[in-house]
Amino acid sequence: MRPKQNILIEDKSAERIAFISRTTNFAEDVLEDAECEDVLVDIEWSAEPKVLVNGWQCNYDVEESIEIFMDKYDLDAMYSENARISYTRLYDEVVNTYMETLHYRMKNYASKSYATRREYYLGILFDGRAFLLEGEEDHVISPGIPQCFSAHTHPSNMPVPSRQDLRVITRLLIDRGVGHVIETVGPSLAIYRVRPLTLEDWEKMKNVQSIENPLEALQVLSKLKALRTRYF
Repeated sequence: MRPKQNILIEDKSAERIAFISRTTNFAEDVLEDAECEDVLVDIEWSAEPKVLVNGWQCNYDVEESIEIFMDKYDLDAMYSENARISYTRLYDEVVNTYMETLHYRMKNYASKSYATRREYYLGILFDGRAFLLEGEEDHVISPGIPQCFSAHTHPSNMPVPSRQDLRVITRLLIDRGVGHVIETVGPSLAIYRVRPLTLEDWEKMKNVQSIENPLEALQVLSKLKALRTRYF
């Protein structure tokens, strides 16, 4: 029996995805703490990225909220009236960054899955480290550690999540990860957050895991206002 392929990945695109994910959760906390209608952000990309933050229609001091949460997410953040973009754009930016980079690597592994039926799993941690795991035929086990984004391959040409997939995706989202992608030799499917999850969202996502028909479960997920399903 040949050894499985388990790889630790140091990748600039994974680090960028993690940074945007941390910024997203940071903005969510500022939004709640300062009771804002919206939080505006701008990321200045450099060797040491900086996050510019502004608040719109806030009941409390945004600058104080920035100071409270920036260290929690290991961010260099500051108040700036030059920040003009809603933080809600960050969710799509995470997925777009994946699509433009690591998606192509996972497409290659999707071809391997189609040929061998072995699945592969990519996990990106909040600190920017990433790992790739080789699984068994028709399944791969995800480690139970918080991840900001993940993807796995299916040995098919349609990205329909299994019940186990739904459990993994639900756990990632509840742990404040941004999203997950199912890769096949055909289309890819991204399931990701587009706003903070509410208690009602959590309950509905947990209930989805008990639905036996995968297509029905996917349809229920796609109707949640906090989530978006996107094929590419």
